[in-house]
Amino acid sequence: MNRLEEEMQELGVEVNTKRMKNLQGQAQKPQLGKKIKVGRSPSLSASRPAPRDELAIPNKETRAKAAKLRVNAMKRLRREARKGEADRHVYDLKPKHLFSGKRKMGKTDRR
Repeated sequence: MNRLEEEMQELGVEVNTKRMKNLQGQAQKPQLGKKIKVGRSPSLSASRPAPRDELAIPNKETRAKAAKLRVNAMKRLRREARKGEADRHVYDLKPKHLFSGKRKMGKTDRR
């Protein structure tokens, strides 16, 4: 801490000891002998997980066979003009509490 104060005074900077108190604890800590890891971080593509359909089937031959079966199944659906995977739709449920009791005329026009 004294060396820092001396160097700062040589440079012409006034050192206030109250402001420098937080540096005292850091200056007294010994440096650890650990190595600093320096190197290239893994690229983004290497750190991304594999697609789930590839993780499910371990070897390439079985994966290719499953892909072929999937294509053939979709061919049948296309030929018969049925709904495919992309045509599935989840219909939104209307909130009943907002629509009930709102008839226009007669006895049932209010709750």
